[in-house]
Amino acid sequence: MGTGVQSPTPPIPFFTHWPPALRRHGCRLPPNPSASRRRRSHHRRDCRVRSRVPTLVATGDGAACPRCGSVTTAVHGRYRRTLHDRPCLGLPVAFAVTARRFFCRRTDCPRRVFCERLPELTEPHARTTSELTEAHRRIGLALGGEAGARLAAALGLPTSPDTILCRVQSGPDEPAPRPRYVGLDDWATRKGHTYGTILVDLERGTVIDLLPGRDGEAVKAWLAANPQVEVITRDRWPAYIQAATSAAPQAKQVADRFHLLTNVREAVEKILSRVASDVRAANATMNAPALAEPAVPPASPEPAVPLTDTQQRKAAKRQAREERFRRVKVLTAEGLSVRQIARRLRMSYKAILRYRRQDRCPDWEAGQARPSALDPFTGFVADWIAAGNRNSRDLYRALRAKGFAGGYDAARRYLNRRIGSTGRPGRRAPTAVATPAERTPPSARKLSFRVANPKPDGHSAKVLTALRAGNPSVHAALATAEELMAMIRKTSATPLAEWITKATALGDRDLSNLAASLASDAAAVQAALTEPWSNGQVEGQVGRLKAIKRQMFGRAGMKLLRARVRHKG
Repeated sequence: MGTGVQSPTPPIPFFTHWPPALRRHGCRLPPNPSASRRRRSHHRRDCRVRSRVPTLVATGDGAACPRCGSVTTAVHGRYRRTLHDRPCLGLPVAFAVTARRFFCRRTDCPRRVFCERLPELTEPHARTTSELTEAHRRIGLALGGEAGARLAAALGLPTSPDTILCRVQSGPDEPAPRPRYVGLDDWATRKGHTYGTILVDLERGTVIDLLPGRDGEAVKAWLAANPQVEVITRDRWPAYIQAATSAAPQAKQVADRFHLLTNVREAVEKILSRVASDVRAANATMNAPALAEPAVPPASPEPAVPLTDTQQRKAAKRQAREERFRRVKVLTAEGLSVRQIARRLRMSYKAILRYRRQDRCPDWEAGQARPSALDPFTGFVADWIAAGNRNSRDLYRALRAKGFAGGYDAARRYLNRRIGSTGRPGRRAPTAVATPAERTPPSARKLSFRVANPKPDGHSAKVLTALRAGNPSVHAALATAEELMAMIRKTSATPLAEWITKATALGDRDLSNLAASLASDAAAVQAALTEPWSNGQVEGQVGRLKAIKRQMFGRAGMKLLRARVRHKG
């Protein structure tokens, strides 16, 4: 008969005093004094116990039926269950519990036999204590499934990623008072296809709930169930306006100031896109002094270089773009609508609108020279390089002495483009002072941002100044838009109704459309100009929601995502 070696039982810590939760429930160790003394002496020797799993016995007087709630003491039988607990001194902890089954004596109760519950120790059917389950849940709320399982194993709480996610979803909601100040915004479950709505408690800075869809129906049902709401901040999405107006008429609605500024800037961009010829004229006026400077002519004309494959592809794309632009203009002159043109040419709705506003085909050349803060110092840098200097730090100090306000990295990159860097050849420029390049006119979008965020220096600011000086109607429209921006930033106290009247009387098409849009939501816009509430917190929570979604690779369902986002952390 062969002999075999049985693997030893993993070390289990032995406690002379069991946790209060066990004592409160009436659990006790089986009466075995000798075994207890052996375990205590062994524990005193090397703080480890190599013995079987200790057993606890429930000794309560009775139990309540989970179906009808009646208390009974009629014992049907006993069963044994093993529970795992949090580790102690780096060692795993497990113990067995001998629980009882009881008869339910009520004749009208469908349950005849039930198992007694141990609410302070574990959940029904669970194999871990409540404390270990809570530890797994908190790890999952912070990290998710896979990363949480790896951390749990390192902490001595091994479990599977699926178990962690199940415990996150089955956990109870954190108690919170009923909100009075609520912020609404939409978020993309799948961008361009499926959206949801996030509710944020502005008073406490926490997420209240995630609702499906952004059509306003779920928001309407939630507001109807929460009549205590006093303030609702939102963007100007029509579905949210209608839901808040119908389901919470007692609440004050506040439009988001960031979105109001965005609406004004977009109106300014449309105004500037209509005067593209004036923008080019202003840009030529600003380029004239630079082009008038004396320049050293090239020594000899360079021979014509054939176009590369990349340049030929760019030229072909530009030719196709100019043809599309020409066809848009022709179809517009024939009286076709934007939607009809988009269907016929298979172009986007926004591209058709952009082409219709401009008088020549826009040019998007990737890699073309962009304006730089070092352009005024081109001659100085060329002389500095011609003198044999190469150290970028010395150039930066010299430029600072000349009034350069940029950073060291800008000077270093500019120098590397001029002479190349050691071990990494760059684009080299001739040491002689070349003719200053003519700056391209800034786009309407760039000029609109300059109107929203004025900066006196820079080429675009100078072009904008020249444009306003040469076109009084554009100057009046931009001044009206700047007045509304000052009202939104609360640096001007002009009433909203007065501004709407002024913008409508000005006669500008885009400003009139903006004024009509604001007038349709006048109460919420006026509240945005006076109230301290805004949707800033909501935008931050949307960013946090996106980070959690990406952490789980976009595979989290609504229930799991809701549990993680609502967790305060």
